[in-house]
Amino acid sequence: MKKTMKTIIASALCTGLIILSGCSGKPEATKSFKITESTAAGNSGDVTLEKGDTYAVISIKDYGDIKIKLYPDLVPYAVYNFVELAKKGTYNGRNFHRIVEDFMIQGGSASGAGSGGKSIDGGEFKNDVNTALRHYYGALCYAASGLGDISDGFYIVNCKTPQTDLENIYDATSINYTYTASLYGQYAELINPSMEDYDKAYKLYTGIRDYNQGAVKAVTAMKKTITDAVKNTYAEKGGKAQLDGGYTVFGQTVEGFDVIDKITAVEKETGADGTESKPLTEIIIDKVEIFTME
Repeated sequence: MKKTMKTIIASALCTGLIILSGCSGKPEATKSFKITESTAAGNSGDVTLEKGDTYAVISIKDYGDIKIKLYPDLVPYAVYNFVELAKKGTYNGRNFHRIVEDFMIQGGSASGAGSGGKSIDGGEFKNDVNTALRHYYGALCYAASGLGDISDGFYIVNCKTPQTDLENIYDATSINYTYTASLYGQYAELINPSMEDYDKAYKLYTGIRDYNQGAVKAVTAMKKTITDAVKNTYAEKGGKAQLDGGYTVFGQTVEGFDVIDKITAVEKETGADGTESKPLTEIIIDKVEIFTME
C-alpha cells in the first residue's frame, strides 16, 4: 500500500527525532528485503548540509577527511546502525581493503578483508532500498553478503563516469538478478534431503534466491522512479546505477571527494577476487565521528 505524502512526512519527522534527540525507542531493523518508493530529493543534485542534518566525518590516516551527509529520514535503521557503531569507536583502526577504479572503495569490516563484524544489535539486518538514494559518485553504502545480510562493512562509490540510458541499465541489472534467483531456486529443488548438511544448503540456496528476487523488485522500483534530477545527477556527477536496488545507500559525500580520488589511485596488488584491488600499503581509518549541523 502506498503511503500518502502526509504519512511519509510524519514518519520522517518521527524517525528524525528518534535518531537525533535520543528519545525512547529506536528504528526497527529490517528483517527482510525492504523497498521504499520515495518522492524525496535524497542524494540527487547538489547535496549540502543544512541545519539539523546528521553527518559523519571519516578521518583516514595520511589521506584526510571525508564528510558525508546521512539520511535517517529515508533509511532510519541503516543510519542508526552506522551512527551507533561509530560512536562506539568500532571503525577506529579498521582499513579500506578493496579498491576498484570506476567502482568503489570498500572498508570498515571487522576482519579487514570484507567479512566478520556485527550490527549495533549484535547480528545482521537486511537490505533497505529507498528509491530516493542512488549510487552516485560519493554515495556511502553498506556492503552485503550474497544473502543480502548487512552488519558493519561499507563502501563509497568512486566512479565519476557519466551514466545515461538508465532504463536499459536497470533492465540489464534486473535480468541478471532474475537469472541468479532462478538458478539458486533450482539448486534448492535439486538438493537430496538425504545429503549431509541438507538443511544448511537449502537455507543458503533459498536465501540467495530470495535476496535476488527482492533485488529484482527493487530495481523495478528504481526504474519506475527515474526523475530528471536522477538523470541529471548520473549524467553530470557519474556513479554506478548497476548497483541501485541491490544494496543499501545511506549517505552522500559533501566534502572530501579529493580524498576518495587519492585512495582510488593507490598502487594495488591482486586481491582474493582475482582483481588488482588490494592496496599495497594499508589505508587505515583513524576514526569516524558523528555530528549534527548547527
